[in-house]
Amino acid sequence: MLRVLLVVPYPKLEETAKKIYTRHFERRDIHMDIRVIKAEEIEEKLWNETYDLIIGRGHTAAVLLKREPYVPVLEIPITGYDVCRSLLLAKEKFGPGKTAVIVSSSYNHDEQLLGLLAQMDVTVREVSDFNRVGEAVREAVEQGYRTVIGGYSVTSAASKQGVNAITIETGEEAIIQIMHEAVRMIDTICQEREQRNTYETITQSSKEGIIYVDSRGEVRLANKKILQMILTEHASVHGRKLEAVYPFFAKRYKEVIGSGNPLYNELQDVEKKTLSVDYVPVLVGQKTVGVVITCQTVKKIQQIESQIRKKLSEKGLVANYTFADAIRKSELMEKTVAIAGKYAQVDSNILIVGETGTGKEVIAQSIHNASGRRNGPFVAVNCAALPENLLESELFGYVDGAFTGSRRGGKMGFFEQAHRGTLFLDEISEIPINFQGKLLRVLQERQVRRIGDDKVIDVDVRIIAATNKNLWQMVLEKEFRQDLLYRVDVLEICIPPLRERKEDIMPLFYGFLKEYNNRFGKDIAGCTKRAGELLIHYPYKGNIRELRNIAERVAVMCEEKEIDDHLMETALYPEDVFSSRSGFYGRMRPEKEETLEERETSERERIAEALMKTGGRKGAAAELLGMDRSTLWRKMKLYEIE
Repeated sequence: MLRVLLVVPYPKLEETAKKIYTRHFERRDIHMDIRVIKAEEIEEKLWNETYDLIIGRGHTAAVLLKREPYVPVLEIPITGYDVCRSLLLAKEKFGPGKTAVIVSSSYNHDEQLLGLLAQMDVTVREVSDFNRVGEAVREAVEQGYRTVIGGYSVTSAASKQGVNAITIETGEEAIIQIMHEAVRMIDTICQEREQRNTYETITQSSKEGIIYVDSRGEVRLANKKILQMILTEHASVHGRKLEAVYPFFAKRYKEVIGSGNPLYNELQDVEKKTLSVDYVPVLVGQKTVGVVITCQTVKKIQQIESQIRKKLSEKGLVANYTFADAIRKSELMEKTVAIAGKYAQVDSNILIVGETGTGKEVIAQSIHNASGRRNGPFVAVNCAALPENLLESELFGYVDGAFTGSRRGGKMGFFEQAHRGTLFLDEISEIPINFQGKLLRVLQERQVRRIGDDKVIDVDVRIIAATNKNLWQMVLEKEFRQDLLYRVDVLEICIPPLRERKEDIMPLFYGFLKEYNNRFGKDIAGCTKRAGELLIHYPYKGNIRELRNIAERVAVMCEEKEIDDHLMETALYPEDVFSSRSGFYGRMRPEKEETLEERETSERERIAEALMKTGGRKGAAAELLGMDRSTLWRKMKLYEIE
């Protein structure tokens, strides 16, 4: 509650003010004292009183303004109506003689107009200093003025000198006006206090050290954290020069105050600690009026980052890859990524098809990070890794006591965790046929029911599924539900195997090599032309995953700056494994190295032969060749086979 004091010069005005306040302005959040106090009694009567706003008139207001500590003061105006009423009263009581009006402020009183209205010789004297009131009265008398009009202090001084005096009485309109102004000021004070308290709470509760330095280089704010982080011998740093209390910040502060440009992540060694410091200018128009300095110890930043990474990693709710991470140079992969980018703009379900190791999850995460759901969770589920008896509880969750061994308090399922985000169902082909119906219902209704619960929970989830198997063939073999396939296969992306996009092999290899150079402390610059040819013509049954393994193997084995053909051949076909498992590697290693042109010609002939045998039926031809229909379609387009 705010306390307001209204000081009035005489009892009659006290009664008027109380009546007006009670009738029109009384509020629960304001306590208003209305008291009669003379200007010379201010210090005596208010020495231990605390108010948020004080209202006074004339010289009383002038005295109140000089009190310490400072409190906002509003002055009750002496209006022209008040002066006119007093002049008419003086004329009636003392005759139309020369009359002096002595007030603390004369800016709104025209003595010629007042004299004309009252039909008297009137002068208006302004005396802002309370101690000069008696002198002003004497001067008026010496100049022939026999009547004095003014506030209580003026009429009191006039009475002591035996001069006719009339006290200017304040009318109701002036009280109403000042109370309206007081209410506006009280609302402003409340808003400022709320903002100040909010600002102070934010700065003091911040885990970063915060200092505000004005344009004169004086510290105007230093929160508790900075005082804990950097010990200072001064009890208070407020108002002290930055150079005196925190000299290590002074150089950068001067740069920012001079340029108006912020500095971020400045590393500074202070008291055996390394701090990360930001200097942000405070601009008013084009002028820099101060600098906010925020800092945190690098050790603390590293601890926080480690904790965040650990928590997010434990939850598995983060998509780390974007389309920029899908290293590519081939036109085929560029088109694939372009299609994925278009799919990211809508919320339809997506099926990603590709052989093992082609990077299906990279594309799934990239779609999520390019979509409108990028700020939501990305929940990845490997369907092949979940036993059948755990699938339902992991995907849909369960309530407390749903079954023996259940977690106390129940558990949220993957669908709920992915709310407002993306659920990535990897290896969806491995979901048992008898569970697929339950999954289908959730995808249709967008609702899950936890095990043991009697209510459903709405979920807003975008589904991205991935498989390395031919789901249509599985439908024919009654291993995958056709209706579920239609539900997940709304938009389809086929990721070509690495052997079909040989232009991507070297960029990918060098990307992995750079990573392993950093990890193993190596400085391998590249490989010879012959080594590169060996790498390009390798069959890559494991696709990009296998290429990564080869890059790691080469990085470990290489002792030179360049990989030669012997080292590359050893990495591609390890002699120790080759000799002990010749059957396995013998099947992988080509007896005679084919050129790219020979391989393409051979593949074209096999496709043409399969189409001829199946009478042009592409589905049957793809099955005969052991490839997906979409792969066959792409190859037919590549080799211009009708």
